[in-house]
Amino acid sequence: MDPGKSISKSRRAERSPAVRNVWFLILSFGVSAAGLIGLVERSAVSAPTRELRTPFSWSMARQKTPQETKTAEQVYKNIQVFKALPASQLDPTMAFISGSLGVKCGYCHVNPFEKDSKPAKQTARQMIRMVFDLNKGSFGGQSAVSCYTCHRGKPVPVSVPAVGQNLWQPNSSSPKDSPLPTVDQVLDRYVQALGGADLFQKITSRVVKGSRIGADGVLVPEDVYQKAPNKLLTVTSYPDITFRNGFNGTAGWGESSKGGVLELPGQVLEQLKNDSEFYKEIRTKELYQKLTLMGKSTIGDSEAYVIEAGSFHGSPEKLYFDIRSGLLVRRYVESETVLGRFPLQTDYEDYRDVDGIKQPFLIHWSIPGRVWGRKVAEIKQNVAIDDQQFNPPSSRR
Repeated sequence: MDPGKSISKSRRAERSPAVRNVWFLILSFGVSAAGLIGLVERSAVSAPTRELRTPFSWSMARQKTPQETKTAEQVYKNIQVFKALPASQLDPTMAFISGSLGVKCGYCHVNPFEKDSKPAKQTARQMIRMVFDLNKGSFGGQSAVSCYTCHRGKPVPVSVPAVGQNLWQPNSSSPKDSPLPTVDQVLDRYVQALGGADLFQKITSRVVKGSRIGADGVLVPEDVYQKAPNKLLTVTSYPDITFRNGFNGTAGWGESSKGGVLELPGQVLEQLKNDSEFYKEIRTKELYQKLTLMGKSTIGDSEAYVIEAGSFHGSPEKLYFDIRSGLLVRRYVESETVLGRFPLQTDYEDYRDVDGIKQPFLIHWSIPGRVWGRKVAEIKQNVAIDDQQFNPPSSRR
């Protein structure tokens, strides 16, 4: 752990137990190239500077759970615009607004959150109604217009066209690109770059020791336990609270050291199930409904082949494979909110050889206005892991 970024320097908002019953979301990610596990948890976060330690993931199922049947008006106070919105969708919607305007929660909110002390909160309600009216009246109810359409990451909308472009300048002819490979060729090379399917299948368990990198750069211990074919456990240990989430091959669950068992929305459970797949790296062709090579894209100083991967359960993803190494370097997916589509980007870096197969030792997740990640210190494979660890808390008693 970096001395200058240790948990002893955690922001007060990250550690404060002042306010309860506030949505808190931890996205715990497996070390596998496609490993994404979502966990929604209730926790205590300081309301005036309520900075969710990690953002959201809602790209998979749309099935309903008892938690999702409650509306925002039934769960939260002073809800005026989003009364009929499922309570589980309020925070992702707030994150959408925050990212679209490039502001934090305190731009509109004070403590307690239900107060209307700031004029910006009243303005936000007017703008949300305007977005709804525009989409309903001009676009047949489609989310064609959103907060980001005008704001582009700034609190004040942009209304004047940019200067500096010369549309009359003749376009120079671009060099011809080399022929693209097939989807099978890209994915086969990816498997070989990882170490090969045969060697990968000889691994049956994995323990990852490392740190979660908060959006503020603070590191806290985070351990991931995986076992073939589809068992997963993530443990994130803050100074005053520990969060655990897991999947035992049948059931997904969440648990807080202070709040006990946590009820997870249906879409989070579905994603937890999907991402518990131990051999996902070598099963890409089986795990997606349709795979299409879209072309090439630039990431940093490298080029990557882009494959659109149609999901069986939700929005399609885009998978980026580095042209030079063949490894997966980025995953991109959008999910629906009431105000528009919300992007989540995952970047995989620092691949290292572990028992003959490559694993990323640095992962970053990004949404508008926020970046967080995981820094891996050690990976051990083919170690003994008790199956009981993956079971829901009630079955371990």
